[in-house]
Amino acid sequence: MLQAFREGERATLTRVYRAYSPEVVRYLARRFSVRSGMGVDSVALGALDLDAAHQETFVRAFRPAMRQAYDGVRPYLGFLLTIARSTAVDLLRASGRVAREAVPLDESSGATQVPTGGPDPEEQALESEVRVLVRQFLDGLPEEGRALARLRFLEGLSQEVAAVQLQLTRGEVRVRERHLRTRFTEHLRARGWLDVLVFLALCGMGRGI
Repeated sequence: MLQAFREGERATLTRVYRAYSPEVVRYLARRFSVRSGMGVDSVALGALDLDAAHQETFVRAFRPAMRQAYDGVRPYLGFLLTIARSTAVDLLRASGRVAREAVPLDESSGATQVPTGGPDPEEQALESEVRVLVRQFLDGLPEEGRALARLRFLEGLSQEVAAVQLQLTRGEVRVRERHLRTRFTEHLRARGWLDVLVFLALCGMGRGI
């Protein structure tokens, strides 16, 4: 199971997520003590931040570098809660609830500090590969298809605005967009990426391209 986890096998990651998700939620619902230049504060995540921290914890934990960092000897819960704590404090800093230089005081029992801030090389490599996939898909489209994809998905224009620029009706844009989505799904499936990206999206890792 440890080998399957390290290799990112989807069924194993899903099993780990289901087993530890309730514990992570309970941990994130507590108050966190942080030290900053103003002294020591006790803060808690709001409801929306709690959900975001819960999903982001597993996004970080399931990155290749994190999976490899776990040695399979120490209790995984302690390892996971260290990531959850860092994630919670990062969100508190981002929302202005605590100072950016604030440092968490409480440690997760049995946990080992692991890097969690900022994109790691594995994540950057993943994003680079996804960009290549998208570029390959766009290059294989006829000119009108590339124009629609650029307006709708890269520039984020509405169907109405895209229709005006392409001199089409909104109905025509809707039909062509549906065909584009279907073709892109087949493009990902043919290259073995569909299941990977769906799983990452379910973990809250969806990002704009």
